[in-house]
Amino acid sequence: MKYKTLYEILYKQRTIFLDIFIISMSVVFMAAMANLQIPLWPVPITMQTFGIFTVAFFFGSRKGLISIAAYVLAGILGFGVFAGYSSGIKVIFGATGGYIIGFLFMAFFVGWMIEKGYGRTRKSILLCMLAGELVLYAFGLIGLYVWLGEKATILTTLKYGFFPFIPGDTLKAFMATALFPYLWQGAEKLAKR
Repeated sequence: MKYKTLYEILYKQRTIFLDIFIISMSVVFMAAMANLQIPLWPVPITMQTFGIFTVAFFFGSRKGLISIAAYVLAGILGFGVFAGYSSGIKVIFGATGGYIIGFLFMAFFVGWMIEKGYGRTRKSILLCMLAGELVLYAFGLIGLYVWLGEKATILTTLKYGFFPFIPGDTLKAFMATALFPYLWQGAEKLAKR
């Protein structure tokens, strides 16, 4: 059984033009989240994971993936949407490239969980976030390990690519569990009007 996403609840009459507009707004939103950052070397702390959760919660798996793919493509094509207003294919081959590739899989996976009925309660929102983070770190840490080259060890990779993010990820989890149940309630009330 496929549960409705926020997008499907709020917009009963959807067109390709509405899809393009909202996906474009998702790219702008993700660019803003990328540049709310604490600059660290080699991977900055940003709000991108919160942005991915928001996009996936709103759209679900397919359109969530398309939105994040549009964001990644915009960055590759030279729009400064990545952290630090960076862009280009060099970013994908840099320290953060694994995370950026992981965004695609994370968006699809979290969106899929939403379509399966998760993400309506605080507990299941937290489950979605943790599952999404596991997917993201699987790609991000492998990419960082490869980028570190000769200096790479498991401990060094975790030191630069995981441990500094634990406090921020915890804060984002609290933000999502506080906010997202109200988004569902608000969308359902609007849909009944």
